[in-house]
Amino acid sequence: MAVADTLHFARAAGLLHMSPSTLSAQISALERHLDCKLFERSPRAVLLTGRGQELVALARQALDAAENISRWSRKPQDSVLRIGTPASSAGLRSILQAAAARMPRVDLRLRPSGFTGGLRAVGTGQVDCAFAFALDANTDFAGLRTEALWSEELVVALPEGHRYAGQNRLAVTDLFGERLIGPAGAGGEEEGPRPGWYEAIDPGLARHCSIKALVDSADEAMELVAAGIGLNIAGSSVISSYARPGVRFIPLETGHRVWVLLVTRDEQPSPEVQAFSTIAAETMA
Repeated sequence: MAVADTLHFARAAGLLHMSPSTLSAQISALERHLDCKLFERSPRAVLLTGRGQELVALARQALDAAENISRWSRKPQDSVLRIGTPASSAGLRSILQAAAARMPRVDLRLRPSGFTGGLRAVGTGQVDCAFAFALDANTDFAGLRTEALWSEELVVALPEGHRYAGQNRLAVTDLFGERLIGPAGAGGEEEGPRPGWYEAIDPGLARHCSIKALVDSADEAMELVAAGIGLNIAGSSVISSYARPGVRFIPLETGHRVWVLLVTRDEQPSPEVQAFSTIAAETMA
């Protein structure tokens, strides 16, 4: 291509930083390999042959394709951040919105993990980080690192026809004798010896209520509540994310609040995990 563009071996050799004799030898070798003459050489001029002109068009396409591949290989590659999510909330949406704006080359991939599956998913590497619920901002888990992001008031979800549906607030003792719908994984191996959700809120609930471990998600829990199968205690974000006809939400009088934690592995985080953790903390602050 250099010889075709300049029609001068000495000038082409200068562009290629080689001697004219070396370039001439390479052109001759190419002609033998292709079994055709590409240039007409004379003391006065170098001219392309008909076959040479045909090859120039093909060669330009090949060089352009090679340059495109080279540019493609130099482009920063998009990375993926896998996030375990137990439930939807306004806080989660705010964090994702901020992360999408500040981490444009990272694809945020959500993996629904249920109420308790996020801890196991982080520990086994199925996700890079996960949101989790706890009643203590300083809750820790073996092999994992947690950061408290925000807290919510506890509310009781109950059918609209329930005798307490018109109350402004409920005490824990009001729930004695009720059937409570709980996480199917409560007390599972990912939580170790920790008490179940309702027992942690108040030990009296475990003694005086019928607790049914039936659901893996807030959506499932609200469906069962709407069907009159039982009551559920959750963080107040359930109201904006999972409200539906047939369900009322009443604040629960208790000293507890539910904390939303960001859980990562207890190791040096990747740049993506570190950036996401920082954005989550700053957004909720």
